[in-house]
Amino acid sequence: MNALSTLADTPASSGAQSSGLTVARAGSARLLYALLGLLFAIHVSMALGRSINWDEFWFYNQIQVVARREFIQPLQTIHTRFFAPWLPNLPGSEIDHILIARFFMLACLAVTSASIYAIVVAFSTGRTALLVTAAYLGAGFVLQHGTSFRVDPIVTAFLSVGLAIAARTRLSIPAIIALGLTIGIAAMVTIKMVLWAPAFAGMALWRWQDEGWDWRYPLRWLGAGGIALLVFGGLYLLHGTGGNEAAAASASGTLNRSAGKMFGFLSSPNLDMALKAITTGLPLAIMAALVPWKALAIDVNRTRRIAILAMWLPALTPLYYYNSYPYFFAFILPPVAITCAFVLPMFVDRYGQTLVAAAIAGSALMVWTVDARGITHHQRQLNTAVHQSFPEPVRYFDCCGMIATFTKENDFRTSWGIEKYLRANRPTLLERMREVPVPLLLDNKREFAGADGIVNARTLHPEDAAALANTYIRLWGDIFVAGRKLPPAAMSEWEVLVPGAYRIDGMITINGNVHADGTVVELPRGDILLENRGDVDARIIWGVHTREPQLEEPDLYWTSF
Repeated sequence: MNALSTLADTPASSGAQSSGLTVARAGSARLLYALLGLLFAIHVSMALGRSINWDEFWFYNQIQVVARREFIQPLQTIHTRFFAPWLPNLPGSEIDHILIARFFMLACLAVTSASIYAIVVAFSTGRTALLVTAAYLGAGFVLQHGTSFRVDPIVTAFLSVGLAIAARTRLSIPAIIALGLTIGIAAMVTIKMVLWAPAFAGMALWRWQDEGWDWRYPLRWLGAGGIALLVFGGLYLLHGTGGNEAAAASASGTLNRSAGKMFGFLSSPNLDMALKAITTGLPLAIMAALVPWKALAIDVNRTRRIAILAMWLPALTPLYYYNSYPYFFAFILPPVAITCAFVLPMFVDRYGQTLVAAAIAGSALMVWTVDARGITHHQRQLNTAVHQSFPEPVRYFDCCGMIATFTKENDFRTSWGIEKYLRANRPTLLERMREVPVPLLLDNKREFAGADGIVNARTLHPEDAAALANTYIRLWGDIFVAGRKLPPAAMSEWEVLVPGAYRIDGMITINGNVHADGTVVELPRGDILLENRGDVDARIIWGVHTREPQLEEPDLYWTSF
């Protein structure tokens, strides 16, 4: 790229000035490297200490599904092929594995950061490139979610590398292949990579002008696009091998729902998150807000202005993209941060590099200081409690696949997932219970249970709510197990929806046959008549070895965004 004179450093003219400037620049470089080191340390602390979000559990659940050689829909699950062969085999619990995997996401974040630096330094100075990279790393939502165990850090790394290839090369044949590979893989990771399209278009326009409007340059982009399509198609076919019509329909449904649901001006329920993104990342937000003004003010031709504004356009995505959750900002901000290179020198010239670096560091430290700690310990308690209660894996219902070594039998219950479930108007939980035994209900999102047990939650189909209320009793905290409680001398008809071995606690008759305390009976599906013959509460509970865990019940599992 051609350097812009407004952003370039001015070299000294004398030997004395040159010597002094060299010392000053060395000190400045040390300051910036120290800033990046501080931000890296904060990211490591966040990776180790921040609570695991429910979609991180879902991400790991998908990996366990593939590791068990069960099939999942082929779209947006390619990451499982990388993690499944090794991550589930490591020692430790599901939570330990997620924390370990966060360091892979940290590596992805490092790749993204290196790409931002490589792109900015191509048209600006090294100092500006380092500060822009630091501003991105120090933004609040990037700090909190840049290393989260999701597809976002992965796709962001691939797209950032692709943008760097476009910025730093003339798209020779090797570069065309590399660009096509990064875009094709990114599309398999998640289809929301299309939200970076304006950034790639702006970069292509910029570089085409650098190439003197050579007619062959657009053909190189077409070649990269063709390779991307081939890579995407090939990976989709390979990853989807062994699937079925239902899985293919699920992938098609994902595309259709995304197109119909994900876009709409001011339609996102998370618009307030954009305000939080601004307040927790003020240095980057202020610079990003000034980019359009600067693009119009600097002395460049129209093509350059259009290219800068195109690369900046992803900043507006939260206005029309439905899923603009906090973790989304770590994905969408790299091209926006790159355009901040046109604004940042203005602040350095006015306030000095030290003050700008201090503002970035101070904003990051403030977010790190107030960020919640200790919630992971509560998640560990619940995870340990489940494994103590059920020594062997069982099928279960929950919100997010929190116990990934067990088989989850319901869909991911995000707000969108619940909306889709209610719109279908089918008792899918009851249908599944009639197909396979599901002895465990983990109410880790606390949407199923009230103080006295299962209630008719507004997020459930009435038949599902009735089936859950009829089937499960509280074992410990938010762990529910198939069973029935009976007060003294009570009689109850009960439809068994979870067949298997049940243990009797107390003295209970089943269809007139007396069973003493500790007896184990095998129950098929169907209606039975229960009666408590004792003078204290009794219960029938699924599982020979099912026991209440000897742990304190946690009161909080999740950190709010």
